Amino acid sequence: MNTIFLELGVIVTIATICALLARLFRQPPLLGYILTGILLGPIGAHFIHNQDLLVTLRSVGVAVLLFLVGLELDWGKVRHQLSNTFITSVLQIFVSFAIGFALARAVYLPPETAIFIGFALAFSSSVIVVKLLGESRDLSSLHGRLSIGILLFQDLIAIFGTVLLSGIDSGDSGSTMLFISLIILKTAALFGVLWILSRYFLPHLFSRIAHSTELLFMASLAWCFLVTFLVYQYGFPIEVGAFLAGVSLAPLSYSLDTINRLRSLRDLFVILLFISLGSSLQLPTASLLTVSIALLLLTLIFRPIVTFAVLIQRGYKSRTAFLAALTQGQLSEFTLILVGEGLGEHLIDSNVANTLIFTAVASLFFSTILISQRERLYRMLRGYLRKLEHHHRFLAPDVEAGLDNHIIIFGYHRMGYHILTKLRELPHQVVVVDFNPDIIKMLRRQEVEAVYGDIQDEDILEQLHAERAKMVISTVPHKEETIYLIEEMKKLNSEALVIVTSHFIDDALQYYNLGASYVILPHLLGGEYVANLITQYEQHALVRLIRHRAEEIKLLRTKNHSLYFE
Repeated sequence: MNTIFLELGVIVTIATICALLARLFRQPPLLGYILTGILLGPIGAHFIHNQDLLVTLRSVGVAVLLFLVGLELDWGKVRHQLSNTFITSVLQIFVSFAIGFALARAVYLPPETAIFIGFALAFSSSVIVVKLLGESRDLSSLHGRLSIGILLFQDLIAIFGTVLLSGIDSGDSGSTMLFISLIILKTAALFGVLWILSRYFLPHLFSRIAHSTELLFMASLAWCFLVTFLVYQYGFPIEVGAFLAGVSLAPLSYSLDTINRLRSLRDLFVILLFISLGSSLQLPTASLLTVSIALLLLTLIFRPIVTFAVLIQRGYKSRTAFLAALTQGQLSEFTLILVGEGLGEHLIDSNVANTLIFTAVASLFFSTILISQRERLYRMLRGYLRKLEHHHRFLAPDVEAGLDNHIIIFGYHRMGYHILTKLRELPHQVVVVDFNPDIIKMLRRQEVEAVYGDIQDEDILEQLHAERAKMVISTVPHKEETIYLIEEMKKLNSEALVIVTSHFIDDALQYYNLGASYVILPHLLGGEYVANLITQYEQHALVRLIRHRAEEIKLLRTKNHSLYFE
């Protein structure tokens, strides 16, 4: 026991040093954890005496990580991009599978091995993407929700593949088609039962114990272990059960508490996962090294290109499509599970397994760097990427010609909704600009003049006649876009009011120095607003607000509310 404790202590210490070095070079700590695995992995057999413990910790770690990922994958957050994410996910899986299969056959690997390689290459890592987007607070952004939606469909398909492999030697009689049909029926039945429990049973159960955060946390863990055990008894792998347990809890408002409590453990399991991978990491044989490099390039470059092309075709702006596509450039944790199943069922040999593990670790390493630098990469490629966008006419000619003394709102989310509601009571014409196609369609159904675009579109201010605008309001908190808007408005119309948004005081001061008329600081304004309501209680201001509580709840439950499009 003392030896195990000391070994884990050294592992955590080295991981901390690597994470600090990564931070020193402005890289995410995750890169340090991967480096820890690469450094300690090759000497793991000599350094870590209890290899069975490491394997067990990896298995438990993957299950816990997938449970956490499931908690983050709330179906409700992506339902407005359902068709787009489904089409993107299916096309990406098909193209990745086809190219992986073709590469494997090109080096004369058997057809069954080629099919396995194609399937293993078809999925991206939910664990890595959710962690990186969570650290940058981009999970609720449009490109974040697109990424999560694509990953959710990928994971569901990966679960089916994992289940199919795990049951190959289960002794089922009959033809292969009959066996596959039985697997499909079992998987559909499992999904159906968990959906019913998540929709009708779990909300009532957790609402009864929500008064105690400790009991809530223990109940979440108990649910994870219970579902995992039952799913395992049902004939599915443990990791599948843990993931589905998380997905079934994700719609509950209480899931955030469990995520926060397990977040610190997540990093430890990520470290152990990469060290375990590193200990089994070997360079592919000379005959397969070229294949491994080709698979790595396919994963890092070609798969994001496919995702970008589909999203551009679906009408998204180049920035949204690029940022979402870049998150797809690595192999999934389900690939590692598939490798284990493939070795166990003798579908692949150790050389192919080493090739896939090497490709997975390398793709995770380089993809982490690319995702962390995604904004900088987009700025470098912006001029080329924008040429690929679909250019829509901003407004009807008669509306565009009549714009004068009007108000322009950039960004409909959260504040934009409430600002628009009030501004429509004024005699001035209001035009909303947003880069979410769903928002544009919804606003136009409400007979609101809405434009698909963003602040830095080269000709949008000209098309909207910003030189004749009375006021320009931006609820977009991005610094570069805000500075661009302030400077352009100074050139076009120095008399117009320019109201912008910032989450940071230092940025707000810079905007004022550049000439902004007013800077909205949401957190400060929110606190001041509530404080004013409380102090004005005698004037019935708070009472009037509470009277509208039912209306606000109703809005939150409708598709028209801005929070659904945040």
